[in-house]
Amino acid sequence: MSSFTDRVEQALAAVRASTTLPRLLSTTCSELIAVVDAQASAISRVVGDVLIQVAERTLDETTLALGHGFLIPDFPLTKAVLDEGVPRVVSVLDDDAEPSEADLLRQLGLDSLLMLPLVCEGQCWGLAEIYVNGRRFGEEDIEAAGPLAEAFGERLAVLPAPTSAR
Repeated sequence: MSSFTDRVEQALAAVRASTTLPRLLSTTCSELIAVVDAQASAISRVVGDVLIQVAERTLDETTLALGHGFLIPDFPLTKAVLDEGVPRVVSVLDDDAEPSEADLLRQLGLDSLLMLPLVCEGQCWGLAEIYVNGRRFGEEDIEAAGPLAEAFGERLAVLPAPTSAR
């Protein structure tokens, strides 16, 4: 096996070994960064027409927008990912970058974003976002990160439901 394949398999094993939702969120964010050599990643939950960031990981320990909500209709490329279930890439390095997504990237000080749908039991649960600087994402990045997004949904489906604290 190549080192690329080995690294993806290690990442998949880590995601599949997660036994709680917080661990699954944290592990997935970390492994997404590792498999595509990124600066940051985030996971957001779809709640109606809002996307709420519920987990993030950055290499420099800064925060992206944890806990913030974004109106899905304000971000057409994000909406397309969620509606169509297909990964999409946007980069401020491209002249034709989708304006609302590019504006957000600039605010975050990042160059490129790879968005992957997180599907659980046939329903779009949320969105995984991976960020890099100095380059655009390519097909090899989607091939590395895509299986992790799928494993997230599979693992989420079998985790025990969270209990409320009393």
